Amino acid sequence: MKPLGLSLDWSREFATCDPEYYGQQQALFLDFLDKGLVYRKNAVVNWDPVDMTVLANEQVEAGRGWRSGALVERRELTQWFF
Repeated sequence: MKPLGLSLDWSREFATCDPEYYGQQQALFLDFLDKGLVYRKNAVVNWDPVDMTVLANEQVEAGRGWRSGALVERRELTQWFF
């Protein structure tokens, strides 16, 4: 059996905490906002009261948060939409 060839080009690495990266992302978001392509409204979300975070539907297992195991609450929060 042949080994799987794998190489990583570390010169193409980026970090989302790098100001150059998030500055571009923020500028792009503001462009979308200026053009009316993003907006805020209330929406019902899955809320984990232990982790105090919103969960995707895939992160809720049998009505509980996948990480904390807490019962997930349905809560209306203001969200951004594209």
